[in-house]
Amino acid sequence: MAEDKVVQDETDESAAPEKHRHLEVEITNEDDGDVYKFSVKHDERLDSVIARLYADKLHREPVDDDRLRCEAGGEDVFTFASMTFKAYLDAGHCAALKWLFSGPTGGA
Repeated sequence: MAEDKVVQDETDESAAPEKHRHLEVEITNEDDGDVYKFSVKHDERLDSVIARLYADKLHREPVDDDRLRCEAGGEDVFTFASMTFKAYLDAGHCAALKWLFSGPTGGA
């Protein structure tokens, strides 16, 4: 019985060290209103979520006019793509991990 308790504790996210707990990134697609949520690890790089966004949700390749920015302050997320989430958050960027995506707008 005590052994079962130990197994439960090892899988309990609240008992896990910070680096093993998952973070949640929420991305709102401003073009269609869809909201995507990604579970990420602290040592995962931002570009891995960006790649999953395009492959799994948008089903297209990135284009130059795409924008991905922090909901709170409007800071460009693409700039920090090579950072891990830990480094990104430790540097004070977008603490809520709520991002806004928008594709290119039509030309005039």
